[in-house]
Amino acid sequence: MTRLVLIILIFCSTLMGQFDNAGTSAANFLKIGVGARASAMAGAITGQVDDPTSLFWNPAGIANAKGIEVSVNHTDWIFNLTHSYFAAIMPAGRFGHFGLSINYLDMGEMESTTEFQPEGDGRSFSASDMAIGIAYGKNMSDRFNVGLQLKMIQESISFSSATALAIDAGSQYITRFSGLKIGMSITNFGTKMRLSGTDQKVDVDPFEDLDGNPDVIATLRTEDWPLPMGFRFGLSFQPLGPESIIKNSLLNLTLNTDYYDSRDLNPYFAGGAELKVGNLLYLRSGMRREYQHYSDSIDDLTISEMDDSANSEIYVSRWSWGFGLTSESFPAIPYKLNLDYSVSDLGVLGISSQIGLTFKL
Repeated sequence: MTRLVLIILIFCSTLMGQFDNAGTSAANFLKIGVGARASAMAGAITGQVDDPTSLFWNPAGIANAKGIEVSVNHTDWIFNLTHSYFAAIMPAGRFGHFGLSINYLDMGEMESTTEFQPEGDGRSFSASDMAIGIAYGKNMSDRFNVGLQLKMIQESISFSSATALAIDAGSQYITRFSGLKIGMSITNFGTKMRLSGTDQKVDVDPFEDLDGNPDVIATLRTEDWPLPMGFRFGLSFQPLGPESIIKNSLLNLTLNTDYYDSRDLNPYFAGGAELKVGNLLYLRSGMRREYQHYSDSIDDLTISEMDDSANSEIYVSRWSWGFGLTSESFPAIPYKLNLDYSVSDLGVLGISSQIGLTFKL
């Protein structure tokens, strides 16, 4: 079974890596990383993830939960957009683990404009995106987990909306070498989205050359757009810790690396590190390295290497940082509480900050 999953995931990744489909996907809010822990490590967490945010990165991670876990995350995204994520895990004994996730992007109120009133017509409208998922994960053995999530995705703007169904699938394998973990996942594999609603209704005169014709109500035809399906492959390794190669009872260091390939983006690599100090503090950092095309804002990019070929691309690096606090050192607290915070560099889009709380009952 492990070999079959590996073959399928690598085959899908190869297909997606052959095309450059920038700007051809809907529901792009599904690319916004969730969890301050993962964001602090630039999203390099596919192999390590073991909390409720697994439902975003790799649903196989929910099989690691020892009890009920609930996670709430809030992100101050670009401009005035806010992104929220809620996830919960419920163990069901030998039947496995069940999960619930809610992914929500709020774009707030915007002023309505028309071709005749470009400064605004006195009205306003709102826009938002949401995805609700139900997941199942199971320990196939003491070292191999699998997970699956079914999601309903909706984008809404004014009086129009688009809906799709998608599946996330993933696996995690824990080797016998110093906690080395291997994770793989395919996310957002599903139906296409088509915008529909009363905003597409227009009055049309089918015979403009004839007088006295009443207008008829017509509907503008919109196109189908695919979801941003992506493939992730990640490794997680602990060189320092109580059960690692370098024994240390106070410090625990985890190093992660991820490869991400989306149907509408160039593939990129991400690396991250998490240092746990005692049972109180986490220090995290990460870097995402990717290709980008030349642009007018090239001076704002962190450029470490240029490619002068016809593709006109450059390497850019995006750094992130963060920390976490845990209540493990306070036995009087009846449950484990983790508080995480991260800051991510989005290049010309500025800085994004994220805060998250995770309860483990």
